Amino acid sequence: MKHIQLYLCKIFIGLFVLSLLIGCDNAAVSPYSAIIFQPKHTMSLTGRSSAVGFAIDGKGYVALGRTGLRSGALKDCWEYNPDSDKWTQKANFPGVARVKATAVVLNGLAFVGLGFDVNYGYYNEKGHPKDFWCFDPKVNTWTQKADFQGKFTDACISFTYKNNIYVGLGFDGTSWTSELWKYNPAQNTWSKLENFPGDARGGAVCCTNGEHVYFGTGYATISIDDWWEYFPDTDRWKQLNGMPDKGRENAVSLCVNDRFFVSTGRYFHGMLTGGNVKSDILEYNPGLNVWYERGNIPDGNRENAVSFTINGKGYIGFGENDSAVLNDFWSFEP
Repeated sequence: MKHIQLYLCKIFIGLFVLSLLIGCDNAAVSPYSAIIFQPKHTMSLTGRSSAVGFAIDGKGYVALGRTGLRSGALKDCWEYNPDSDKWTQKANFPGVARVKATAVVLNGLAFVGLGFDVNYGYYNEKGHPKDFWCFDPKVNTWTQKADFQGKFTDACISFTYKNNIYVGLGFDGTSWTSELWKYNPAQNTWSKLENFPGDARGGAVCCTNGEHVYFGTGYATISIDDWWEYFPDTDRWKQLNGMPDKGRENAVSLCVNDRFFVSTGRYFHGMLTGGNVKSDILEYNPGLNVWYERGNIPDGNRENAVSFTINGKGYIGFGENDSAVLNDFWSFEP
C-alpha cells in the first residue's frame, strides 16, 4: 500500500509541476471584466499605418506613417481633441516622409524622428534617417535637434525618464541591434549606454509610468514573447514573466492610470507558419508579475497601429491587416 501511495504521490507531483510549466504560457485569471472599446472619429477618409502617436496636455497627436500597405508615406501631423472627438491638422513634419519612426513626450514637447524612408527600400543606408525633431504644440512649430548617433533607426523603442530620452534596438535594413542610447535635451547630445542583454530585435514595445519602464516583444527572424524591466538609474535590466502567447511584433503598448497594456501586433514564426495579426489587449500586473487577457478590439486584427493615453483613457487605432490599411480609432478605460 505504501508503495502505491508513494507512486501516486510522485504522479501527483509530476502533474502539478507540469501544470505549472503549462500555466507559464497562459494568462492568469483576470479579476477584471473584458474591456469595452468605444469607437471614435478618424481624421480623414484615408487610413494609415506605421505612424507615431503621442499625447500632450490633454490632446492626442498622430503623425507620419503611410496610406498603403507598402507605399504612400506621409509627413502630416494631426491633433485629436477628446472632448469634441474631432481632429485638427497641424504643421507638417519638416523631415522626409517616413514610417516606423519614434516619438516621445517630455516637458510638454514631442520629440520625433528616425524611422524608415520607403523610397529607398531595404539594404540601403540612406533609407534609415537619423534626424531628430522637437514639436511644440503651443506654437505649432518643429525644431531640428542633434542627429541620432546610431545606425539602427527602423522600428526602435523610445521612452523618457528624468528629463532624458532613451532610444534603442531596431533594424538597419540588414540586421537587428541591442543598442540603447540616451538623449539629453538640455545639452542636445546623445550618449551610448550598455546594450540590452536579451536578443537583438526590432518592432518591440516599451511603456512607462515615469517610475517603472517595461519592455518586450518584437521580431528577430521570429516573433518574441519576453518581458523586461529597465532601471535607467543603474542602466540595468531584469527579465520578468513573458507574455502568455508565442510572441508578437509591431504591437502597441501604453500606460493608463499606472496600469500597463500591450495590444495588437503580428505573430510570425517563419515562412511556413503564415503568421497572423492580433486584436487582443493584455494587461501586465507588476505586483504579481502576471498577465491578464482583457478582451479584443472589435473587428480589430492589426499591426503597426498607434496608441496614446489622455486623462485616464487609452486610445488605439489605425494600422493594417493582411489586406488593407485601417481607418478606425477606439478608446477604452481599464
